[in-house]
Amino acid sequence: MKLYKNLFIAFMICFITFSLSAQTIKKGADAPNFSIKSPNGKVIKLSDYKGKAVLLHFWATWCPPCRKELPGMEELSKKLDAQGESAKLAFLGICISDTAKNQSAFMKKNNYTFLSCLDETDEVASLYKIQGVPTSILISPDGKILSINVGMMNEKQLADFVKDYAQ
Repeated sequence: MKLYKNLFIAFMICFITFSLSAQTIKKGADAPNFSIKSPNGKVIKLSDYKGKAVLLHFWATWCPPCRKELPGMEELSKKLDAQGESAKLAFLGICISDTAKNQSAFMKKNNYTFLSCLDETDEVASLYKIQGVPTSILISPDGKILSINVGMMNEKQLADFVKDYAQ
């Protein structure tokens, strides 16, 4: 039994190390531009947000850590919406590896109102080299990658992650 436990721990260390080293989007790099369709059919481009910081949040309906983290993302989104045009940060959820029907049902069931677009072809996830969900990427107003967080954030960690752009 001890052998299996040690093998499991070794496997997890290797997996985490590989996952972190496989990440090729780097801080300071230009954020890849993309276009994606919103649930109401509007095409949204990252370049539409030029002049504002953007929190890109990659998630999935079937992901337990995502489900636990999303209430905090919803609260952040509501806070930003309340600030209107004066908000320094925009929130954009990107749902991956799912269907429009599942995403829509999940959003309705949980009363989530944040903007979340479905990456049907995983094109945006591929551009950002997403290895797992949840993953959050903070992009500066001039389009540079400021910070990347792979894994779930609690509300304090989320607040720290966006502290320079969200009050």
